[in-house]
This record gives sequence, structure tokens and C-alpha cells, in this order.
Amino acid sequence: MAAWWCGRVITLFLCVHLTVGQIPNVSIHAYKPKGFSVSIPDGQNIGLFAFHGNINRGINKNDVGTIAGEVLKAKNGMWIYEDPELELKVGDVINYYVFVSMNSKGYLKDNLSFTVTKLEDRSIVTGPIRPGTVLPEDCKPTRTKVRGGFACAGQTLFEDNFDMLDESVWQIEQYIPNTHPEHPFVSYQHLTTGQTISTAGGILQITPKLQQDLPGFTNDTITSGTLNLNSGCTSTESRCEMKVDGADILPPVASGRITSKTFAFTYGKVYVRAKLPQGDWLYPEILLEPFLKKYGSPHYSSGIIKIATARGNRQLYYGQNDYSNKMLYGGPIMDLDCRETLLFTKLRRDGSAWGDNFHVYSLEWTPEHIVLAVDDEVWGRVEPTGSGLQDQFPSFCEELPRSQLRAGSLMAPFDDHFYLTLGVAAGGITEFPDDSITSNNKRKPWRDGGRKAMLNFWQDTNSWLSTWKLPRLEIDYVKVVAL
Repeated sequence: MAAWWCGRVITLFLCVHLTVGQIPNVSIHAYKPKGFSVSIPDGQNIGLFAFHGNINRGINKNDVGTIAGEVLKAKNGMWIYEDPELELKVGDVINYYVFVSMNSKGYLKDNLSFTVTKLEDRSIVTGPIRPGTVLPEDCKPTRTKVRGGFACAGQTLFEDNFDMLDESVWQIEQYIPNTHPEHPFVSYQHLTTGQTISTAGGILQITPKLQQDLPGFTNDTITSGTLNLNSGCTSTESRCEMKVDGADILPPVASGRITSKTFAFTYGKVYVRAKLPQGDWLYPEILLEPFLKKYGSPHYSSGIIKIATARGNRQLYYGQNDYSNKMLYGGPIMDLDCRETLLFTKLRRDGSAWGDNFHVYSLEWTPEHIVLAVDDEVWGRVEPTGSGLQDQFPSFCEELPRSQLRAGSLMAPFDDHFYLTLGVAAGGITEFPDDSITSNNKRKPWRDGGRKAMLNFWQDTNSWLSTWKLPRLEIDYVKVVAL
């Protein structure tokens, strides 16, 4: 008999039409000294597998559960969710239910239980061992965790040299980032002509463009038209369509952004060889962003890590402080109002700018610290104190989800899976200080949070567009290595 079910599948609240059918057999494993995996075999056009469970207590089909995860893609013939940090003991009972989407229909199987009768030996890996997996003979333990996978110490987990852009690895974003804390004056677009994202000679190029120069747009449409990105929109949080409303013009810059959402990890070493963009009011996005936003969505509650960024202005001063392309900055961000608390800077003193040449920007992320380096020179280090990273924020930083962070590790919110993001943004309300002065003694043309901020930015196009001589973010390679 068919029925409706409403419940939470990790990040979404769904009401689906349930259909009678056979969910593939569920396989559960508990490992020593810790670790847990649950899987089903691939087949029957499965589109999603979700698991929800509680340890030694009941669960109903509308509860998320203390063990919960969703899988959006099969690997090696299996749909696998794993938690390498879960510690179980013999005799524990996991009460659970599973949800599977097959052939565009929803199947729910509840009132299930699994009793731990033994702990399997899997000390050399941090993820599920799939049928047929052959591990290297010299595989050594690592604290790195890979979503839906395993790792050995020192293993290269992810690498792209950009001989082409593999869209099975990278998601090309398309949306208007109206909910982004930085509120950049851009839309991210997956264009088929006049592309913002391309590869040439083994180099990824992300190039911002004027929206008014794209097919179907003019100067007039920026202040009176509509931007419709619904076809291929990749965001469920931000806007996919915008119509001009008073001072709310269309984002004047079309740019590119890619994310490694098929690959997410916790702890590891990241290497990015890049040439940063130059041009007034541009800035690159070389980031780690949270996969599940475990500690919440607003105000950077679940954190981001800026691996490296530099404002595109060849000259930019705020008072006596240099904010130009000669100033590298980056680090973790946990609170919008107190975003600079854990950020670091590094000024070039040889007369050159960071965007003049390629540099290797790297990040070491462990359960004890976050370390930033450029060309093997360390320029930033963050370590938790007291009860965690949150202790380094003054009491007036009110956007921190302090109670939730206390439930995590000392590195919370940087103790969960993150994915890679590469892109270029412009303007916004966080990166460029009000009243800062750029070349030709030109003052920043908008004020952060002003009702007409984006309009004022666009009206000053003739001043800043002439400086966009090298506006591309160029990436030679990206590599992630297990600790």
C-alpha cells in the first residue's frame, strides 16, 4: 500500500510518496578501535541513500538520529555512509531506519536494528573497506578522513592538473549569491559561450566578465531587466533568478566558481599553485567550505578557511595600512562580525604583487592546528586554547554558536568534512574597507551595507574596468594529501 512520508533527510525536510518495494539489503560494520559503516549495493537507478540511527535507544521515522548521513553517489558498486570516529562496543544496539530513492520513487524501511557482536579490525584506514578494495601493503594510519572513502598516511587523495575541466569531479556553480555573508557583486554562471571558466595549457582560468556585455544584456538591462539562472542552477540556498527592484540592480559582474562537492575530507594538507587576479575590487576565492554545515549556516557558523587571497587593486590604502595586491591574507573564519579574529596577512616588500607570478599556497589542517604557508614559508598558524577556537573570540562576537561549538572538538567548527572551492568575486561588503583609497587617489565608490552599494559600484565601472588587465584567477594544480 502506498503512503506519504514526511521526514528529514540530513539537510532537507522532505515529503515523499512512498512506494512498496524491496530496499536492497543493508550491511553494517563496527570497527576497532573505532569506526562504523553502513552500505547497500548499487542498482535499480538509486539516486539517494540515507541512514538514521540511535545507539541503545529507539528511533522513529521522523527523527534525524544521532548517527545520520546521506549518500548522493555510488562508488565501486556500493552506496556507503561511514563515520570513522564513532566508537562502538560489543553489545551496543543500533536502532535505525533507511530511506532510498529508486527510479524517482521514495522507499522507507524502519523499525530496524543491528546488534554489535564483534568489532572488526580496520586500524589502517579511516573509511569503509569496499568489496574488492586492495590496500597498499605499506598503508599506515592517518587522522585524515575522506567522505565515502579511506586514506593512508601520506596518500594523495585528490589531484587535478587541469589538462581539462572534469565536470564529474568539479561542479560549476550557477546562482546569485544573495545569502553569502560577503554579498559579492557577482553572479556565478556556467556559460557555454564567453565562458567564465576554461582550461588552456594545463591551467584553469576563472575570468570575471561584465554582465552587460553578455548576449541578451545591455547597460539598460542591469537597471531594468531580469537575470534567470534557473536552468542549471546549483544552489538551494541562494537565488536562481532576480528582477531589478529599485536600487537592487542585477549583479554587474558574471564570474565563475567551481566546487569539489564529490570530494570532501577532514584534516589533511592542501596545495594550490595559483596566480591571483589583478584589477580593482576583485578578489580570489581559494577556500575550504563545510560540506554539511554541521554547526549552522548563517554568519560562517560552520566555518570557512581562506587558503589564500589578495585584493586585486595594485594600490589600495586605508589610512597607513596597505590593502593592495601586495598584501596576502587568509585563515579560518567563524563569525561574520569578528571575521578577522583568526586571519593572517603577509606583505610583499620587494615591489612585486602576489598576482605577478604563480605561487604555491598551502594549508596544513590537523586536529591540533591550522597552518598557512606560501612557497614553503609559514605565514599563519592557528591553535585552539582553553575550550577551543571559540575562546579566542571576545564576548561581543555574538554570532558564534558557542553552545554547539562546545559539543564539538577543540577545533570546532573545523572538525567535519570540507570541500574545495575556487572562484573570483568582486566588490561585496567585507573585503574592502570603506573610505579606502585606490590608484589616482580614487575613493572606494560604495559603502558596505549601503542600500545602493552595488549600484554605486556599477556606476563607477569606467574607473575600475580599465584596471582589469589581468583579472583571471589561474590555477596550475590542486592537490590534497592525507596527514
